[in-house]
Amino acid sequence: MTSDAGFEDFYKAEYRAVYRTIYLLSRDRAAAEDATQEAFVRALERWARLRDKAWAGGWVTSTAMNLARRGLRRRVFAAPSQAGADPDVTLDLWQQVGRLPRRQQQALVLHHRFGLSIEEAARAMGVAESTARVHLGRARDTLRTALKEVSDA
Repeated sequence: MTSDAGFEDFYKAEYRAVYRTIYLLSRDRAAAEDATQEAFVRALERWARLRDKAWAGGWVTSTAMNLARRGLRRRVFAAPSQAGADPDVTLDLWQQVGRLPRRQQQALVLHHRFGLSIEEAARAMGVAESTARVHLGRARDTLRTALKEVSDA
């Protein structure tokens, strides 16, 4: 493969955002690094088709998310540290997030943990804004029910 200045610019502009998203999803620096790098390798392989697409950054992010999920499939999501939070509740929350369907996890993490707007999360996921809203709403409903059941038990 030959080097392409356009790809280098794309990589420099998108790498940090993709890595941070995957790190927030996985809470594992090595997994985030591996998934991010692999996603960019796949993007480079498809660069002729991706180069002029506004959604190329979302494609790389989605690809990295899929790679990270596959790599972490058998692991429980680590709980993020939150000052003053009950560690058991935080762990319960992240275990429940780990059980959500992939798109619901993505919408939830991108919006609530990464701080992206619904529009930005939709772009990163490669879906319409209304679709991202549906995934986020379903994730919230599922978590609300699941955490109520855990706290009642």
